[in-house]
Amino acid sequence: MNLREEMPETYAFIEACREAFGTESVNPQIKLGMEGAQTFHASENGIEVGTRFSEPVKYITADQMVIRNKSETLPWPEKK
Repeated sequence: MNLREEMPETYAFIEACREAFGTESVNPQIKLGMEGAQTFHASENGIEVGTRFSEPVKYITADQMVIRNKSETLPWPEKK
C-alpha cells in the first residue's frame, strides 16, 4: 500500500507541516502516533493510520500543542 497515493490530502497536509515546522519536529510525532500515542491520527479514503483520540476533540489547550520528546512522561498509556 502506498499511503502517498491512497491518502493524498493527508500527505499534502503532512508535507505542509514538515515545511512549516521542520521534518525533525513532525516525523517523531507521526511515529509516536503510529506507536499508540495520541499525537497523530488520519483518516482518508477508508484508511486510518495513527491513534484515534479517546473522545472527539472539541478544543485544544496550549499544553496539548507542545511537542514533547518520547523521553518525557507521556500522558497516555503505551500501546502493548
